[in-house]
Amino acid sequence: VIPVFRRPIFPGIATPIALTNPAFCEAILKLKSTTGSYPLVGIFMTKQPTREEGTPITSTEDLHQIGCLGQVVYIHGVQSLGVQLLVAGTGRVLITGTVRTDPFLTVSIERCQDRPFNKDDKNIKAWVLQIIATMKNIVKLEHSFKEQLQTALTQVDVNNPSLLADITASMTTADRDSLQNVLNALDVQDRLSQSLRLLTIELDQAELQRSIHKQMEDSVSKIQRKHFLTEQLKIIKKELGLEKDDKEELIQAVTSKMASMNAPEAAEKVIQEQLRKLQMLEPTSPEFNVTRTYLDWLTSIPWGVSTEENFDVAKAAKVLDKDHYGMKDVKDRILEFIAVGKLKGSVQGRIICFVGPPGVGKTSIGQSVASSLNRKFYRFSVGGMTDVAEIKGHRRTYVGAMPGKAVQALKSVGCNNPVIMLDEIDKVGKGYQGDPASAMLEMLDPAQNAEFLDHYLDTPINLSQVLFICTANSLSTIPGPLKDRMEIIEVSGYTADDKVHIARNHLLPAARSDAGVKASQVIISTQALRTLITKYCREPGVRNLQKQVAKLLRKAAFLFATGAADKLSITPSNLATFSGPPVFPTDRIYDITPP
Repeated sequence: VIPVFRRPIFPGIATPIALTNPAFCEAILKLKSTTGSYPLVGIFMTKQPTREEGTPITSTEDLHQIGCLGQVVYIHGVQSLGVQLLVAGTGRVLITGTVRTDPFLTVSIERCQDRPFNKDDKNIKAWVLQIIATMKNIVKLEHSFKEQLQTALTQVDVNNPSLLADITASMTTADRDSLQNVLNALDVQDRLSQSLRLLTIELDQAELQRSIHKQMEDSVSKIQRKHFLTEQLKIIKKELGLEKDDKEELIQAVTSKMASMNAPEAAEKVIQEQLRKLQMLEPTSPEFNVTRTYLDWLTSIPWGVSTEENFDVAKAAKVLDKDHYGMKDVKDRILEFIAVGKLKGSVQGRIICFVGPPGVGKTSIGQSVASSLNRKFYRFSVGGMTDVAEIKGHRRTYVGAMPGKAVQALKSVGCNNPVIMLDEIDKVGKGYQGDPASAMLEMLDPAQNAEFLDHYLDTPINLSQVLFICTANSLSTIPGPLKDRMEIIEVSGYTADDKVHIARNHLLPAARSDAGVKASQVIISTQALRTLITKYCREPGVRNLQKQVAKLLRKAAFLFATGAADKLSITPSNLATFSGPPVFPTDRIYDITPP
């Protein structure tokens, strides 16, 4: 017995079978060598579609009782590797008993004869003709068994309906149980009926497959037709001068930008080289986008574009007084700096560093300086920066490469003489990507930054017109070479009177606006403000004072929103109700100095 798992073997069909059972292979080869003739084998399908590898079939209970008697017509293979048989089905057989189970299953069989029928019967002929017609319809469609069906149509004997049913059923992709039912059918008309049903299912599947294929072809054809017409339209517009391709538009845009630029000779030379390179590249090339981005940056730099400066000392003094209260020493130093610039006609070559505790207004002073000079302002923080590329730019070989912050600042403000603020310069980091503080030496050196070389642009840029303002909380962490390049301006803290004035004129109006409270609803006495400063906010700056004032107005807004009060007056006596216990309840640690 040769068990098969996927599908049964039908009479009239030649099928290759691979044998791996060593005992069975030895018996087949021995029988062939001793008798000189090819043996007969019984081929039965297993009841279960799968079985663990290496587990032989030892019982007829695991097999369907009706199978196919096969004549071995060819043997190929080596006994140790297995044997390949070509077996031709000769007829149906029925298992009648078990002869032995070791070393392989051997059974006794009897041939199954078809039930008597008249081949000239009208019903039989109708079934045969319908099967032939269905096969022809399937052949017209694209089907996986198209060639086999064509061969069957030319060779099958229509006068043998039993063989016709077997052959057509074996060529379908039906499941194993449906095929076994055809093999079990001994009534020819029933067998024809089952084979026709399987063929009809194949025809429906073939028609559905053809419909899907046609839909896909129509979709692809529409896309191709649209693409073809779009390309034709582009060519027609190009010939009529109505449209130009992307590369030509880009080249014309760069050329028109160059005509309006006042770029130095070195920059113009680089732009011309990149334009010639761009003309030789295809738009689909990866290098095309790299070159395009590089040209965009080169032509976006404000070469020779400056804003008109204002050196009016009186106007600068008004701006500083409006934005800041107190800080007379700092304001005088800034006005002296502007006065020198007025006499010289420029403040180039200056790097200022404001040093002071947090919250004293270092950043806002820089903005006021830019406003008083009528210059654009750009700020970026260098606190925690560990990558040199943030200052000097990336090499263009890297994906996503960009210029450094200095070049980005020039492009953002659109002029070559802005005020660039480097915030938190005392907190610059240092990592495996380099030391940004050392990279700043070239940018912040008046003797070198006239030809600052960014790694991305790779062409000198003049930063000598830029006014650099740095801020720091401490000078101890700034490297010495960097500190030597800067003019240090100490920004000390505010006195209590200064804080009272700042709170009354600046912090309170802003906090009222944020809390949605009117000035007439909340009245904070001057003495309450002084108590708030001396017992809650003793730091040099006003940042914590701003938080405490905002807290008072939030508490007031809550009372107004809940209807608990319509108007509120805050005095030293009820201040603790809103701000909590004082942080500094007394100026002394001990009432009596211990011995």
